[in-house]
Amino acid sequence: MNKLLIATTLATLLSACAYQQKPIVDMTNVDQAQYDQDFAYCQSYAENVDKAESAKVEAQNGAAAGAVIGAIAGGLEEGIAGAAVGAVAGGAVGGGAGAIGGATDATKVQAKVLRRCLDNRGYVVYDLDK
Repeated sequence: MNKLLIATTLATLLSACAYQQKPIVDMTNVDQAQYDQDFAYCQSYAENVDKAESAKVEAQNGAAAGAVIGAIAGGLEEGIAGAAVGAVAGGAVGGGAGAIGGATDATKVQAKVLRRCLDNRGYVVYDLDK
């Protein structure tokens, strides 16, 4: 189970890195200095998305769901003692997965905000999901 948890965590973290890439922008007839200035502005705007809050909320939701599922599974196998152990283990796993998922979701939103900001400033952004 530990190997599965590590593999899942690693895959999630690596998928979050994909959203750190710079947008694909058509630079034909674009003033590089103006683009750099607009990019910096849009990037600072995108950083207003609160990753910590998203991670916290999803960790709480994941911990609650994991605790319930763990308690049920543990209770079916080992009775009340198993339910307690299952709730703790499920809460820990669910909370960790939720935190990673929340941070990943916030990173995706940051990427979308950055691309939309550039689009609104008149740039042709090829990797913008409209």
